[in-house]
Amino acid sequence: MALPSSPTNQRDWSLVIVSCDNYNDTWPFLFHFLFKHWPDVPQPVYLIANTSTFADERVQTILVGPDNQWSANVHLGLAQVPTSFVFMILDDFFLNANVDGARINEAWRQFHELNAVYLRADNLKKAGEHIANTWVCPVKLEQLLYVGLDAVLFQKAYLQKITEEPGLNIWRTQTKLRALARRDCRGHYFIEQRTPALITYVESIKGYFWKPMGIEYLARHGLRPDLNRRPYPPQGQDPFTRLYRSVLKRRMRFVNWLNARLGGRLRPKVIQPLMEAVKPN
Repeated sequence: MALPSSPTNQRDWSLVIVSCDNYNDTWPFLFHFLFKHWPDVPQPVYLIANTSTFADERVQTILVGPDNQWSANVHLGLAQVPTSFVFMILDDFFLNANVDGARINEAWRQFHELNAVYLRADNLKKAGEHIANTWVCPVKLEQLLYVGLDAVLFQKAYLQKITEEPGLNIWRTQTKLRALARRDCRGHYFIEQRTPALITYVESIKGYFWKPMGIEYLARHGLRPDLNRRPYPPQGQDPFTRLYRSVLKRRMRFVNWLNARLGGRLRPKVIQPLMEAVKPN
């Protein structure tokens, strides 16, 4: 896939947060830590959602209508992002260290010069064939597990291609990404093991529930999410605890389904920033 022409000394990328209304309870925390640790992040930050918006002038919410699975949401949303490249992160990734904007721009410059379509921004601490005078290694066929939908710098047209098939959840979309990389792994890169990650974060949700590390990270900052909206069930493996989690998961799945059928009416339409939405303990 040919890379769009762009001068390498001029930024042509946007930060895009991929989300949906069923995860809008993460937004106050997500943006709190984003703007705290990345104060010079390029603006606007684009937020892909269904019907809810985030009340911050630094954020442009892209509304894509009813939730028709992850791939459709992303594909529709990308059409409203004006840049040729996107730095995509997910809605439950809470930044936990300062981001050097100059490093992000340098990574994009290398990305453009390599005619890349994909760069994973995490440092996987994996050995690879380091390309001289860059921070990256090319993905080989035996390294396809390094390719995923986490924190990624994408050529926008390539991400549109990955998400053009409607009805795919994030895991099936990731499977498609790896299938495309298997067919032609040229242009896919990851950060070489001696170079720091472009960003670091706490992944705070697994499935429908808060993860322990997410709850612990928020608690260290004196914050507590709405556990009625998104539970934090016991983590044990005994039969009672597993049954309890199963019941909660079924409830969450049903409410999410019903919210989608009702056009988002079960979720708030405007999500306020953290200082207004959640008070520290």
